[in-house]
Amino acid sequence: MSEQEIREGMLLAVWDEPPLDFDPDTLIKRVEQKKSRRRALVGVGVATAMIAVVSFALPGLLPRGNDGQLASDNPTSSSAPPSEPVEKKAQRLGDKLAEKLDLKMPNLKDVYAHFEAGVYAYQPSSPTTPPRRANDPELSGFVYLTDDIGPTSLQVVLTKNRSIEEYICVSATTCRDVPQKDGSSVMEAEFVEGQEITRSVTLRKFPSGYYAQISSYNANPATGSGLRQMVPVRVDVLTALVTDPDVRWE
Repeated sequence: MSEQEIREGMLLAVWDEPPLDFDPDTLIKRVEQKKSRRRALVGVGVATAMIAVVSFALPGLLPRGNDGQLASDNPTSSSAPPSEPVEKKAQRLGDKLAEKLDLKMPNLKDVYAHFEAGVYAYQPSSPTTPPRRANDPELSGFVYLTDDIGPTSLQVVLTKNRSIEEYICVSATTCRDVPQKDGSSVMEAEFVEGQEITRSVTLRKFPSGYYAQISSYNANPATGSGLRQMVPVRVDVLTALVTDPDVRWE
């Protein structure tokens, strides 16, 4: 038997024996470490899968607005819109009233409006402007117009002062209260002296306590002159103006 054959035979005899420096405690520790690493890897994989599932499911659970946008994407969308500056409101209402009056009475010419914010609009001929009082309206002014007789105007008052409602029917020849579908009410009054209608007025009261009044006189309320026998605009047209849905009073 050769030396090579002897070496191979000895190796086969001891191939499954542990090495001389074999330490069973060390082997057990290595096995436990491998098991811990395997469990950690499995845990990370499960957590990753759960995060992915939640990220896809969460948008469907969150409330959305009317435009389909997530409520959290636009946190200020539910806040109240900023209030309109009173000067801007005066310009908007004046332009819209002049436009609507021009459409309802095509015979009129030079129709335009001018409102004052926070005070009563006084006659231009007044030597002084009285100081503002606590019960002064939010807006007041005139819608100017020219008819077949000459130039005149309508008076407009916007206020929260309830006294405007208390005196509308005093001395009126006719006065009635007409409820509206939106919860507001409209009071119509006309004042007659002899055969002349000296004043027509329509007052709309909103559920909020806000009042919008338009008055037509047999004289120009903006100047105190221009006396005539009949008011330039009757109460039915005033009511049509104060209830027009395109005129946003509040």
